Amino acid sequence: MLVPLQEKDFDKYVDFAYELALDPARTCYPVYYDGVKTRELFLEDARKGVSLPNEEILLYLEDSGLEGWLHYYYLPEDRYIAHRSCGVRRNTARALRELSAYLAERYPGCEWAVGFPEENREALDWVRGAGFELLEDSQYYTFHFDQYDPGPEDPAAERITEENFEKFRRVHRAIEGEMYWNCWRLREDLPNWDLFVAEEDGVAGEVMALDAGDGFYSIFGVVCEDRKFHESLYRRLLVRALTEGKKKGARYLTFFEDTAEEANRIMPGLGFRRVGRYFGYHKTL
Repeated sequence: MLVPLQEKDFDKYVDFAYELALDPARTCYPVYYDGVKTRELFLEDARKGVSLPNEEILLYLEDSGLEGWLHYYYLPEDRYIAHRSCGVRRNTARALRELSAYLAERYPGCEWAVGFPEENREALDWVRGAGFELLEDSQYYTFHFDQYDPGPEDPAAERITEENFEKFRRVHRAIEGEMYWNCWRLREDLPNWDLFVAEEDGVAGEVMALDAGDGFYSIFGVVCEDRKFHESLYRRLLVRALTEGKKKGARYLTFFEDTAEEANRIMPGLGFRRVGRYFGYHKTL
């Protein structure tokens, strides 16, 4: 049974939710066991579920008591639903099945996106059997800037602005597919992004990065227009983003890399730490 969490009961249940968020076999992404995100950040995000109009926390109850905490948010303009946290102690599939019925009744026709660690086998088995489509299979990394000493900036890695956005579009439109951050949305939100494009041996590549505040920096992707791995170009783009993060005073960085062996082979040498594997799925309710 699903019961909406009332604000007056927030403190009663939030420690239960945070404990689940630290267990890879029982939680969803974003994960809180990565050595970057803190309990304070979890509490800050969780409070949105009882204070914002388009967010809700549902408690999953069974006869034996509380078993799950399901926090989702809804973007009306995009008809899009995703999770801030989603932890179930036992019977994950049953909880997700009830959540699916609940969301389908409230938001018919909306896109529902979910992401889970590879350790959460029950959740992944459920989404695969419930008609979800795989969006992303990647390795999740973190990076600590206090251990990073940047060299000089690469002048050939060009920052993207309104004036030269077509250079970025040339690369991004080849890979954007159904991703949320397509060319249109990125251009609308351009002041908040650090986008760089570089070219090598006739191949152009891009890096997308975002200053999330409070010392957090995120690289959303590094890709070449031909969708192949060009190690020298890839390194240059990654280093350009890392240098920008350091310049902005970032302390930590998170990054999802696809499972290509070549790219993951070079990550430790650049200072990245692998946290685990991420599977992202979506479906229309």
